[in-house]
Amino acid sequence: MFVLEQLQRVATASPRKLAMVFNGEPLSYGTFWRFIEGCRRSLAPHLPDRGVAVLWVDSLLESWILIFALRSLGLDTAVVKGADQVALFDAADVACVITLASEPARVVDGASGLNQLVIGAPSKQAVSIAGPAPPMPRAPPPGANILLTSGTTGRYKKALNTFGSDPVFMDKRLARYAVLVDGLVQPSEATVLNVFNMGPWAGGGNNWPISIWGLGGAVVFEQSGRIERALAWPGVTHTLATPLYLQQLLDLPEGAFPCCPQMQLIVTADVVTPLMAKETIRRLTPRIMLLVGSTEIGPWAWSSLTTEADLRWHRAFPDRRIEVIDEEDAPAQVGELGRIRVELSPDDQAGYLGDPETSAAVFKEGWFYPGDLGVFDAQGRVSLHGRSSDVLQIKGVKLPTEPWETAIREKLGCGAVCVLAGDWVNGVEQLHVFVQSRRPIPPGELAEALRSTISGFGEVQAHVPADLPRTELGKVKRLALAQLLREGATDHPQRTSG
Repeated sequence: MFVLEQLQRVATASPRKLAMVFNGEPLSYGTFWRFIEGCRRSLAPHLPDRGVAVLWVDSLLESWILIFALRSLGLDTAVVKGADQVALFDAADVACVITLASEPARVVDGASGLNQLVIGAPSKQAVSIAGPAPPMPRAPPPGANILLTSGTTGRYKKALNTFGSDPVFMDKRLARYAVLVDGLVQPSEATVLNVFNMGPWAGGGNNWPISIWGLGGAVVFEQSGRIERALAWPGVTHTLATPLYLQQLLDLPEGAFPCCPQMQLIVTADVVTPLMAKETIRRLTPRIMLLVGSTEIGPWAWSSLTTEADLRWHRAFPDRRIEVIDEEDAPAQVGELGRIRVELSPDDQAGYLGDPETSAAVFKEGWFYPGDLGVFDAQGRVSLHGRSSDVLQIKGVKLPTEPWETAIREKLGCGAVCVLAGDWVNGVEQLHVFVQSRRPIPPGELAEALRSTISGFGEVQAHVPADLPRTELGKVKRLALAQLLREGATDHPQRTSG
């Protein structure tokens, strides 16, 4: 595995070089490699040669030590966040479920036949970087990481990710970020990347740290709940964030975090509003890169923020081909809304583990269908307009919800908006708008925002909950909200005439 070899090389040549910062504590390559090697040796007698090691572990530090140790033993790894995700793995494929004695007790259902190992924290080993670093182990072909993704269908699926195994593949991925744009700070061995608590269970949280360690750089993790502390670490060159994490940062008081005008900010996984972009430029950095992609195949489009239009319009990476198609898979015209598909490269996966039916629907004839709606402009740029499942049908006309959600969010300056329609009660089509806001929104202001944005419904029911159900990356769980409506478990809505 290339990244393991790189970790060992740097640990040998520069053992005191910074590899990681975890909750403000630095970790050198020499110590990091010894933690991995010690963990590998202690786990080897208890594990088979192949299979999946499911890590039900909270700590990002311990997770990464375990991932590298287990992959070096030839096992695939998967980091999960709860018992429901453990249950996604067939017992026949699982070598073990690993939990930590230092974290809350977690009992895997014995009836499932899963082998549970409760171990001490790998970072608590007594190690010294004096003397040469332990050599690379002679082991079977390295395992992969299995990422759980709910994109394309709204339910979790298993995506096999071999990132970090092949240096050529890593170079190709990094080349996508090294596009020639003025002001873009390119990753190198001097990179210090802050990943804003994005863990190895997410595509970005897995691939970006591996990329940086493959270059010999350092990664900053902050799990203390004070995300602003990560920006205070000296020398941060890049930050990877979702709009949710970015908004949490901007909600902090003025001066709560340093302005880093030379830092490259990479934002992924959702929409950045003009107001959010303006505040980010003022308070954090003007160097903003927006990535569009998916867990399955990584990023496929990007924009470097220089004008407000760059928030909406993105270009395909040079080695990616994107099409917008209609319901019959015919190319859509410029300006015509359609479904997005991305041509697969030889390095992309071609399906989900153990789910041939969904694989056949999403990976078809050399194309990946991420479930996004989009439109091309005359310059060949693509703009996303929500998911193909986020479409309302009004009097026979299909309309995406994303433009309404974006407009309402901009008018109210709120954190999130979700528009849902369905036959929730008595077969009557209803429109519901969920608004999450840190500030109280007067009823009149809310009603005016809805009246000036939404048309086609006689009545709109607005909900202003304290929180919305979200994925690990901060995307609103539309299906969970729909289920609450179906069960009548939401608050009393404010009713507004459309």
